[in-house]
Amino acid sequence: MYFINVFLVYAIIGHLFEVGVDLVLDVKPGSGILYGPWTPIYGLGVLIMLFIKRRLEKLNLNKFLEIILYFISVVVILTVLEQLGGVLLKSFFHKTLWDYSNLKFHITKYIALETSLGWGIGAILIGYVIHPFLKKYIAKIPFLVSALIFIIFGIDIILTICRYI
Repeated sequence: MYFINVFLVYAIIGHLFEVGVDLVLDVKPGSGILYGPWTPIYGLGVLIMLFIKRRLEKLNLNKFLEIILYFISVVVILTVLEQLGGVLLKSFFHKTLWDYSNLKFHITKYIALETSLGWGIGAILIGYVIHPFLKKYIAKIPFLVSALIFIIFGIDIILTICRYI
């Protein structure tokens, strides 16, 4: 249940982060295509980050080397995930939720060096600062609360799919 909690907590934090950025940039707030206050790509991304971090910690590397390898791994994997997410959203839901074509170092319309480096910096903050603080609270989320939120999340996915079919 811990990993489901991690997924849900960071999907909600990611949603709030995006809405906050949108408000600061003075654009229409929105994050993802789901109805609820979650953006699943963030939950999945953090699970991947934590898996990579755990694997690197088991190697007992110099901490600096561990962080560099973590940064590079996360940048590459999350960039691929962002590209895949953009393509799948366009293919299945006919939606383009982000377009980096206007950025100087865009690679495709869904990925750009600027944002990829941002994922790496965010991963270091999450992996080495935020998650070590939050993990004890995430572990204490009651089973029934997690189960209820996960069921609502599942219903949200079903409603979203039905909306686009």
